Amino acid sequence: MGKVARPIRKQIATSFYLILIFSIVATALTWGILLLLLIFQSNNMNPANYYEQQIPRIVKEIDQDGDRWVRIENQAKLEKKIPLDGLEYQVLSKDGSFLFGSMKKEYVKNERELVSSFNKNIYDKDRIIVMHPLFNQKKEQVGAIGFRYKLSLIGANPEKSLLLGALLILSFACPFIYFYLFSYLIGKRFSQKIEIPFQHLMEGARKIQTQDLDFQLIESKSSKELNQLIRSFEEMRLALRESLLRQWQLEEERKEMVAAIAHDLRTPLTIINGHIEGLLAGGFHNTERLTRYLQTIESSTKRSIRLIDQLNEVSAIDRSDFTIEPVLVDIEEFIKNKVEEYKVLCSKKQITLRYSIKGKEKMKMDPYRISQVLDNIITNSIRYCSEKGRIDWDTTIGYGTIIFEIMDNGPGFKSEVTEKVFDKFYREDESRSGKEANFGLGLYIAQTIVKKHHGAITIQNRPEGGAFTKIIISEMT
Repeated sequence: MGKVARPIRKQIATSFYLILIFSIVATALTWGILLLLLIFQSNNMNPANYYEQQIPRIVKEIDQDGDRWVRIENQAKLEKKIPLDGLEYQVLSKDGSFLFGSMKKEYVKNERELVSSFNKNIYDKDRIIVMHPLFNQKKEQVGAIGFRYKLSLIGANPEKSLLLGALLILSFACPFIYFYLFSYLIGKRFSQKIEIPFQHLMEGARKIQTQDLDFQLIESKSSKELNQLIRSFEEMRLALRESLLRQWQLEEERKEMVAAIAHDLRTPLTIINGHIEGLLAGGFHNTERLTRYLQTIESSTKRSIRLIDQLNEVSAIDRSDFTIEPVLVDIEEFIKNKVEEYKVLCSKKQITLRYSIKGKEKMKMDPYRISQVLDNIITNSIRYCSEKGRIDWDTTIGYGTIIFEIMDNGPGFKSEVTEKVFDKFYREDESRSGKEANFGLGLYIAQTIVKKHHGAITIQNRPEGGAFTKIIISEMT
């Protein structure tokens, strides 16, 4: 079983924790290494209080001859006793005035402040200042000497200040360096995981722009959100592909429809034109020919009008806003009225029309549209039945549905094309079309109306010969 993709939020949180843990561990290791280096170098370095330890020695050497060291001419000798690389000094008079020294800043202003500073440290930021009195041979105070120093390894080891400074900076900077380093490495790994599906999405978007929809996006294991995005994108691609295929199909249907309309209109119009030319050539002087020509012109004109009417009907039912208007209908009365209409048509060919009704419920349906459906089916049966043929029409009403079953003993359909008879402009050969070829729109209109009634219509051949049509419609609300 494959690895389950986790949400991006959890992956980001996990990445942050890994960065933090790796940075802490690496920093701890670095600090340990730096500490070991300091331990190994400790024998070659002065301690942090090295210069503080030098002050008692210096004071002891100059303590018995204080009046000598307050004179500026002895500055050079005094400085030989003081390690000036890490220790600053100043010599003050008895009243606290500055006499000379490497430390120019004044920390006392008068004799009183000077005396009070002998037993305590003076602090100047990270530096410490100590004052010691100077006495002459008579044990009289003649002045004071002050020292300034730092308690630090760098201050105690000026010759290694660069090395120690670098180590100090490194010790403080290494947490940030490691955090940045691991952020880059883990972030790069995380970005690589999500870049691939994003690249696939961008490539898919470019293909869609060129109307290339024959590709498939594979779900990624990088994150749950990306998988949701990929699934949504794939659903959009499939919808666009279906829409585009439907558009192409509609375009093909439009071309076929235009060709079929041109073909169906050309025949009657050619007939009309030919007969009019015959009449203009003098045929109207012959009464018999005039009557025959006018009858032919009339029938061809009616055929053209019938085609235009059916085209208008198809255009109406194909509209997205096409709706039916259901009303409460007495089904038995509705069928009996239709039977009376069809019997008039059947009488011309001496066709027997038998009907039966099971159930007497009133139901809601659109009687005008259902009449259109029945007209298409039964008039087709009348057209294709031979003289003295037979049509059976059985109706079953109940459980919110109406079932119409219509059978004739005509030539039937070719068994392999019964599903195509509902296509626009579909017509069979002469076995079913006969002399009075229709336009191939009636059954398409019938099927569309039945579907609007939440029903279904099927057509098949009877084993004993002839066509069998079954229509099921549901009661409308």
